[in-house]
Amino acid sequence: MQCRVVYNRLYSIIEVLAAMFVVAVLCACNQGDLNRGDEALRIGDYDRAIVNFSKVLDMEPTNRDARYGLAIAYYAIAEDKERLKENTLAFWERTVREFKILSVVDSSEKSKPMYSTSLFYLARAMLAENAQSKVMPLLDRSIQLDPENYFSYNLKALILAGQGDTDEAKKIYAYIVTREPKFASAYVNLGNLYWNVHDYESAWDIWSMGHEALPQDPVLAKWTRIAEDSLKAMVYSGKL
Repeated sequence: MQCRVVYNRLYSIIEVLAAMFVVAVLCACNQGDLNRGDEALRIGDYDRAIVNFSKVLDMEPTNRDARYGLAIAYYAIAEDKERLKENTLAFWERTVREFKILSVVDSSEKSKPMYSTSLFYLARAMLAENAQSKVMPLLDRSIQLDPENYFSYNLKALILAGQGDTDEAKKIYAYIVTREPKFASAYVNLGNLYWNVHDYESAWDIWSMGHEALPQDPVLAKWTRIAEDSLKAMVYSGKL
């Protein structure tokens, strides 16, 4: 009887040791794949990075580092496609998907700015594919993740203005230039809203303010000059 007890204990110990050995081997394999993924990511070999990070996630789906590396790899590929002016919709969809999964695994602030930017690019790619795409939820989520993502604010204002809600669009543009005085597009777009309703004085005020903040920006320089010429013509004709 005593021998049987000893045997059972030894068998249990062997089972535990075997399980520990398997875990150790898996951890070593995961760490090796993770390191190879990091190296591939560092040198811009994004396809190989994806392969290695995916191997880790096949064994350990909640591995935060692998999830982060995979999301960054897809982001980098989508960004490269963006620079080459290629169709990026599918790439940004996959990138956003990876960041969404990452947000479940990792609740820290580390990935939020890139997740926010990915949502902006996805919204823009969807609009390029179909101008009627419903992207406002994406932009709102983008802004929620990163309240300083003024690109998402700017695109939201453009959509609102296109839908006829110019008052809300003006508020957003004013908010942008107050928070980020170097954001050229917000000055241009806000001035356009006034220009389109023939409020040339207000348009000049906005564009000249932007031109003062960004004297090297050719678009603001151009429209400031056009508005000045229009105001001068109105003065000479007695309309102002």
